[in-house]
Amino acid sequence: MAQFLGVLQTIGYLALAVLLLMLMITIHEFGHYITAKMLHFKVYEFSIGMGKQIFKRVKKNGEIFSIRLIPIGGYCSFGEDDPNIPDTDPDSFNNKAPWKRLVVLFAGAFFNFLSAIIFAVILLCLVGYGRVVYVGTTFNNRDYGTVEGASETITLTEILNNSYNDEIPANVYLEDGTVFTFTDEMRIESINGQKMNLMPTTGANTILQNTKEGGDVNMVVIMPDHQERVAVTIKSITERQWAAIGNAGYDLPPDEGVYHNFGGALLKSVPFSFEIAGMVLQILGQLVTGQLGMNAVGGTVATVSVMGSSIGQALALPGDMAFAQICFLITLISINLAVFNWLPIPSLDGARMVFVIIEWIRGKPINRNLEAKIHAIGIICLMGFVVFADVFWMINSLTMHLLL
Repeated sequence: MAQFLGVLQTIGYLALAVLLLMLMITIHEFGHYITAKMLHFKVYEFSIGMGKQIFKRVKKNGEIFSIRLIPIGGYCSFGEDDPNIPDTDPDSFNNKAPWKRLVVLFAGAFFNFLSAIIFAVILLCLVGYGRVVYVGTTFNNRDYGTVEGASETITLTEILNNSYNDEIPANVYLEDGTVFTFTDEMRIESINGQKMNLMPTTGANTILQNTKEGGDVNMVVIMPDHQERVAVTIKSITERQWAAIGNAGYDLPPDEGVYHNFGGALLKSVPFSFEIAGMVLQILGQLVTGQLGMNAVGGTVATVSVMGSSIGQALALPGDMAFAQICFLITLISINLAVFNWLPIPSLDGARMVFVIIEWIRGKPINRNLEAKIHAIGIICLMGFVVFADVFWMINSLTMHLLL
């Protein structure tokens, strides 16, 4: 019975993931739709989902609103790729001024980015901005190379103090040179003069990227008594210490002033969203250059699966924190959608914008049939890559599951 309920719960999380993904796709298409209406474009159909129609409503002006069977994807059709639609209507997509077409094409991803900022505001209002590393974080011993003398699990405190091996001399000191000993109740507030916060590029792991193994690391540690802050130095940081600090669990700082009012959260939300966008671009660059392998890529199935797992973990938290985690998930996926759609890949908004810009510069369009064929080939290749990425992800996940 418990297993059956667990399966139902998992299905529920996946259903929520699909609904959230569809919400973000609908926001994207609504961005196209609302700007097209404002600029007086002729809209043929606004569709939520793909595949066979299961609901259809035709407005008085001829616009079709439809819901389709497959709850992934959607589109706002202007008839720009349909050869059966005459290109003589002054309100048709291809007859509008290039700048107007660029606005409409740009708006979909822009609405995703705007929605990400809105959810980031809610997130920052709920959980604040500051972060500290929780020294009591527990790791599986095997994840950091089996440590002789340590139990199956090992804490960051043990790793920093080298307490599992008395033969290794202490390498953690105060400013006066005396040996410093960590305890589980302590928090690390800053590393090498840089405070950690909710920004993706100002976490412990990212800050440590500029520190080589064997170098010195300066930290400010918040003591458990009276919240006193102490300057601590790790001399010649070891590989295990480096990895453990970077992967330790984050927590809110144990002092006041970490939560934001609406104005403060709004100011932080914009750079926060741009930081995530930069992180997405960096990951894409690493994929292109081969620095990241295919195991870091996933298609629609992988996306829904990871989202479902994240939602399950979030809902296990107290109410406000659960909502905050879901807001973070929506922010992350929305920015991913925005950045990806702006890329100049055939069939995506970015590539369509490139064609419009070329037309604007040349004073005449590239052959419409040729452009349509390029986008058609692009969507086939893109869908093929998505399927391949999902198959690879499922094989990799199954292999890891069997090994563990």
